[in-house]
Order: sequence, then structure tokens, then C-alpha cells
Amino acid sequence: MWRTSLVALGLVASLAAPTSAQTMTRLLRSGTTGAKKDLVIIGDGFQAGPDQTTFNTFVNTFVMSGVFGEGPLWEDMNAFNIYRINADSTDSGVTQVDANGVVTVDRDTALDYRYSGVWDRCWMEPGPDTSTQLTAILNAQTPGWDYVFIVLNEPGFGGCAGGNQLAVTRTGNWPVGSHAGAEPGAVNVTANSDRATLKWRAFVNPSAPIPTGVNANPGNGACTDYNQGTGAAPAGWSNDDDDGLFEGAMYNDSGIYRPVVNCRMRGNTPHYCPVCYNRIKENLDPFHDHSFQKAYVGDFTGDGRADVVIHNANSLALYQSVGLEVEPLWVATGEIPLWDDFMPGDRFFVGDFNNDGRDDLYVFNVTDWAIPYFAMLRSTGSGFECIRRFDLELPGWDDMKPHDTFHVADFDGDGRDDIYVFNGSDWSMGYLEMLRSTGTSLSYVRRYDNTLPGWGRMEAHDQFYVADINADRKQDLYIFNGRDWSIGYLQLLGSNGSALQHIRRYDEKLPGWDDMRSHDQFYVGDFDNNGRDDLYVFNGSDWSMEYLQMSRSTGIALANTHRFDGTVPGWDGLAEHDRFFVADVNGDKRDDLYVYNSADWATEYLGTLRSTGTTLTGAWQADWIGSWNLGKPDVFVVGNFNGGAGWDDLLVRNENWFGMLRSFSASVGLTAIHPKWIHRHRYHNLGWW
Repeated sequence: MWRTSLVALGLVASLAAPTSAQTMTRLLRSGTTGAKKDLVIIGDGFQAGPDQTTFNTFVNTFVMSGVFGEGPLWEDMNAFNIYRINADSTDSGVTQVDANGVVTVDRDTALDYRYSGVWDRCWMEPGPDTSTQLTAILNAQTPGWDYVFIVLNEPGFGGCAGGNQLAVTRTGNWPVGSHAGAEPGAVNVTANSDRATLKWRAFVNPSAPIPTGVNANPGNGACTDYNQGTGAAPAGWSNDDDDGLFEGAMYNDSGIYRPVVNCRMRGNTPHYCPVCYNRIKENLDPFHDHSFQKAYVGDFTGDGRADVVIHNANSLALYQSVGLEVEPLWVATGEIPLWDDFMPGDRFFVGDFNNDGRDDLYVFNVTDWAIPYFAMLRSTGSGFECIRRFDLELPGWDDMKPHDTFHVADFDGDGRDDIYVFNGSDWSMGYLEMLRSTGTSLSYVRRYDNTLPGWGRMEAHDQFYVADINADRKQDLYIFNGRDWSIGYLQLLGSNGSALQHIRRYDEKLPGWDDMRSHDQFYVGDFDNNGRDDLYVFNGSDWSMEYLQMSRSTGIALANTHRFDGTVPGWDGLAEHDRFFVADVNGDKRDDLYVYNSADWATEYLGTLRSTGTTLTGAWQADWIGSWNLGKPDVFVVGNFNGGAGWDDLLVRNENWFGMLRSFSASVGLTAIHPKWIHRHRYHNLGWW
């Protein structure tokens, strides 16, 4: 049992600043003091030498891999700077006291802490000089500190917290350190049994009785079961995730209630209940850089469902789809081996580069370091590991530059996703290179300098679209330029696995489209299910009306399948700011379109345009989809998060909200909505979580 609790914490990197008998090492830098919370971990009773190695190992295991090893604290590391102070003690071990506080074994240590092993004395306690010594060391080494972990070189069990300090023994298990402190303790305790005014009523399902569990025999301990009325919990009830009103909190047998049967705050090892989780997030919200702005979709676990990766400043998180929602699976803040720190300028590209059925990540950074880096992050199914990093140069490419653009494509048909890299801005001429994935590295295949076969000179505004144009399972390129020449050009460029070959170029006009213009938009998709990737073409700006065309690939050319002038059946009027997303919305293996418009009408519209192979038929929804209020900042990403039947769903996000919209062919339905954080709470009165 843990008598009291702590607050919240963070991970990773390295710097040292020695002073006399103490050295300070920065383990994680997430920002400046004041903008972040500064957490300090310091040892007492550790002599110089092997004792300090024991202390360092404990810090890595207990704090970095333990306290921050699961939700929600692993998502909050970005709110912290973390420091380790190695303080040398004259003696090994700490002073021992009995149940009355009388010293039985006296040891000379850096902080003068004492250990009793007695619950009523909170297991351990500061000595008469502890406050002075601790404050002096902290102020000298880490001025502006917010929280301190004190680790005692003591083999006995125990942990004791007060205010912004927590003391633990070196044999304590890590859940002790992940207790939430005074503020969460206040919000998860009540003497009020009125549902209408209950402080955590937002998390209590109306079907749950209040009180939900009571002590039938006061004096026998806190209620440990759903035992109101008949005592039978409903099917699917979770003692950790379902909130109610359970008697027996703050070490009282009756009259004081807690939200769940068992929680991290009561039993150490269960995860946090919704009430504690929510308060921790609220408390740390001003200090972290979390948002949903940088989200990437792929099947990173290999189970057939689309998962989500979210990048925030120095953190990368993987959320696994469980069908109708996603749950946190892996979070890394700071560095991972070989890649070093995640940084705000990291750009990620999704692809399965080793053909193991799990999507991996390519990552590129040209802004946050003295030289640019490109790396391969392999999915393990439960996280990512860096298996190869390129510093400054890519094979055959010379120096990486700010305008390098990367296109993931399996251009040789071996099941491993390779890279096309293009730069038309940073050199005296344009370059395009083919880099083959070996599964563990990238190898040079071919580089084109200045010109491409049949295309002529590459220019800054060349746009590349990956597609299998001829159904040979080698991914080719469509290239469009509507800005650098007096007319627009579109080319079909085919890959034979080791080089690119000219297939067909269209100068000024596309079949059935008339003149190509600078605002033409192209979307790749196999809309007739023949294995050849076709093009949807849209222009909402350059003509007196808006146009959308289905241009079919024959393998050697493009053919007009259908052009929609001003309207699509079921979508009514096409409009300038329509945004399109290619997806198979109904599992028929023909690529359809989601379409969204938040700018041209009195309210926002989301539609589905379903392909028959030769035409489109549409349907729309407006303003609200379940609890999701469509808005201008919304960004949509396609992914089959439900898994079954091959229907592509939509994930919708803006800076502070994340939602999952399941496809029902002609419409979508909200299955999950998360404000600020993704979590698995069972119930919220507004449908959140």
C-alpha cells in the first residue's frame, strides 16, 4: 500500500555539469525552464563508484522505462525536462530508525534521509538536515526545478510523497512513481452521493446506480466490488475504466467515495481511471506541445487495420486501431537509438520498406540540425526502431537539401517500398533519383540530371504522382507542370525496376479535358478495378464553372471516361474549394472519392462520390456527424481502421480534436472523438474519448 502520491513526469539525451560531490546529467530536454516542468532525480546513500552505477541503472529502469513506460505519463514526457543528480555519500545505505523515529543505524549521507519501513511513518522520512541539504543541491544544479524524485539506497520496500517531492527505495516498483499527486487526489474523492452534482458526473453512465458500490460491513475495509442492490455488475463492466461511486476512499470505510473499483491511485498496478487521467492531462496541458496536426496513417501493426502515428515536437506516438477506436501502443520522447532526438522539423513518409506486412516510416530532417538526416524507422509491430541513418548525403545523391521531396513507391515490384527523391530548386538544374530499399538500407539505382526521358528539363514546379500506370506492379510516375511553361504538360513515365521510360506526354490538352491550367489538381486511383492507376482531375478556379474528370489509364495512354461539368449526381454543385480524398468507400475495389468543402457554402459538407467504373454517384452530410462539428481547420486522412471488408474510412483531425468516421458507403458515422488526447474511457456524457 502507498500512503500518499506524487504528480507527473518525462525522458532521454545527455549532458553533464560537475560540481564538487555532485554531478548533473540532463536526461531529457523538451524546452526551457518555465515553459516546461523540471523534474530532478537525486540519490541518497550512494557512494562514489559502483553505487552510482546502481543508481543510474535504477533511474533508467524505474523512471525512464517504468514511470513513463505506459499511459498517460508516457504521452506527457514532452511536458518535462528531466535531470539526474549523482550525489556522493560518505556511507553506502541510509540511516535506519524504528517505529518511534529513534535512530538505530546512523549513516553519513548526502541528504540525511532515514528509513523506518513502517507504514504509519510513511516508510521513510527526512532527517533534520535534509531540507537544507536538498535545497542547496537542487538550487545549485537545477535552479527553477519543479519536482524531485529522491531515491534511497535501501533494499526495503516503500515510497512516500508530499507536495512536489517523492521518495522511494531502490527496490520499489515503478507504478509507485506514477501515482498522481495532490490535485488528482482531490478530484477523485468525494463525500457527495448526489448524481446531479457529483464532480465526475461527466464520466458516469446514466445506467450506473449511485452509489455504485457500498461497504456492507463498515470496518472491514473499502468496497472492492460493484455491489449496489443485487451486487451483479452489468456485462462488460470494467473495474478500471467504468466510473461510478464506490465507498471507501482516503482510508475511510464509509461516507467517502472514489470513482472506480480499482485504479492506479488505489492499487498501484491498474491504469489510471478516467477522472485521474483527465486531471493529469489538464494539469500538464500548458506545458506540453501535443496536438493532432501531424498525423500519419498506415497498418503499422500488420493486423489489417489502419493505425495512427502522431508526431509532436520531440515525441512520436503509435496508436493501434482496435476496430472502432485507437489506443496508445507506443510512445517515444526524445531519442531512440541511432536516430537521436525527434524534432519539430521531422518529416515522415509511410511505406513497408522490408515487405513484412507492417508499414514502416522514412523520416527526413533538414532544419533542426547542422546537417540534414534521413532514416529508416522499422515497425516492430509494437513500436519503431531506427535501422539505418544517412547523414548529409544519400547514396548517389550528394548533399540533401531543404527542397528535397520524397515519394514512397515500390518501383521494382519486389514488395519493398522504395524512394523517388526530387529537387528542382536548390541546384542549378533539377534532379530525380531512384533509391531501392534492401529492407535494411537504401541503394542507388539511377539518377536523372536536368532532363527526364520524354519530359525534357525538370523545373521547380514539377509535380510527381506515384501510380502503377500499366498494372505490372512496378510503381511509375505521373508528372504535371502547369506553371513553368506557356502551356501545361502531363507525362506518363514508367519504371522497369531500374530506370524510367517515356510512355506518353500530353502537351496543353488532355483527352476530354481541353487545356491544362495551373490550378489543375490530380488524384491517383484505380477507379475501374483493372489494376491500372487512373487519374481524377479537378479544376475549380480557372474556368467559368468547376470541372471533375475521370481519366482512365490504358497502360500506354489516358482516355476520358467521364467529365462532370459543374455538378456530380448526389453532390449537387462542384465548388472551388472542394477537397478530394481517394478511397474505396464501399469495398468493391474501385477507388472512389471523399469530398469536403468548408468554404463555399453556409455550412460544411462532407460527401462520398462512388465509382461504378465509368461514372460517379454522390451523397453528402452537413455540419455535424455525430458529435463532430465539421469546421474549416478539419484535415482528413484515409485509412481502413475498421479492418473488415476493405472499406476505407476517414480519420479527421484539427489541432485539438481527433475523430474516426467509419464508412457506410453512402455516408460515414462517428465511432470515436477525442479532445486533445486519445484514451479509452468507456463513457463521457458528450460522447468524448
